[in-house]
Amino acid sequence: MKSLPSEAMGVSRWTVLAATVLAAAGLTPVLVSGASGAAAVAGGCAATAHVDAQWGDGQVVTVTVVNTAATAATRWAVSWTPTGGQRVVSAWNAAVTTANGSITAANASWNGALAPGASTTFGMQLAGTGAAPTPSCTNDATPSGGVYATVADNGATLTLTVGQTLVVTLPVGYLPPTATGGAVVPEPGGGGWPTGQPIVARFDAVAPGTAELRSQSDDPCFHTTPPCARPVQQWLLHVTVVPAAGRTVTVGSSDNAGSVTLHIGDTLVVSLPAMYVPPTAVPAGVLAAAGTTGGYPTGQALVARYTAVAAGRADVSTISDAACIHEPLPCPSPQVPWRLHVTVA
Repeated sequence: MKSLPSEAMGVSRWTVLAATVLAAAGLTPVLVSGASGAAAVAGGCAATAHVDAQWGDGQVVTVTVVNTAATAATRWAVSWTPTGGQRVVSAWNAAVTTANGSITAANASWNGALAPGASTTFGMQLAGTGAAPTPSCTNDATPSGGVYATVADNGATLTLTVGQTLVVTLPVGYLPPTATGGAVVPEPGGGGWPTGQPIVARFDAVAPGTAELRSQSDDPCFHTTPPCARPVQQWLLHVTVVPAAGRTVTVGSSDNAGSVTLHIGDTLVVSLPAMYVPPTAVPAGVLAAAGTTGGYPTGQALVARYTAVAAGRADVSTISDAACIHEPLPCPSPQVPWRLHVTVA
């Protein structure tokens, strides 16, 4: 059988190699053009997966990694959740590990350094019937407004503003850090024990409040029988997130059924008569409650404050109340609803 040039097929040399191997085994490969997993951007990194060749229960995939930051990166990691029983048979140009239902590929020694806008690729042979992976990516390029923490910051307290990114770098012998509290949320990342790669973990400050980040060292000898008696090193970081400085928008009774547009860091002040109960914001995660005073049944004017913490839409709503409504024979006093549509851009 005469082989077509890879340039004519529009596929990589790994596709041609895979097709040759499969043909020798008596299998018929199906060359796929344009089957790609969506690009996912996390911090300063983007990753896109492309299926170069596919057969009954396997495929050859090329993943392109791009440094989208304005500064250089020295290492990267790509992660995704496999579908259709996918598993990695072999890989090249990256160190690939599977743990807790997720697959992570870390750069090789020769392709971790990427200038701004530069890219590299790695490839895999996957078994299973799942679609092209939809990977996420992280690197150690300096993020906009980023704050760094290292193993030397054990026990320290850091203050972030809403919208900032915290980058935690830890040695290879530590487990990936976890966060408690809703003030920060993790981005997908990689590295740490047992990958053999340093940890580069990113956490986004999304709401005012506090959080604790924890990690600890690990070692293969801990998992032998009997385990070794080597001491475990604990790592703890206290994080306080404060609202970002922004404009203040005040709304009142006349804004019922109206709408406002905010930016992350802005403050929304709801000022209503004393007959209204404290309002609620739904869904959660777009606006963070920053304090409420007054309202029914205090007899004082209602003032509720919210901080815009994430892009999206939310409704702030409340309703009037009166003491006679709660008597054994409730009064027929009508309750007056109030609602505001909020868009955070």
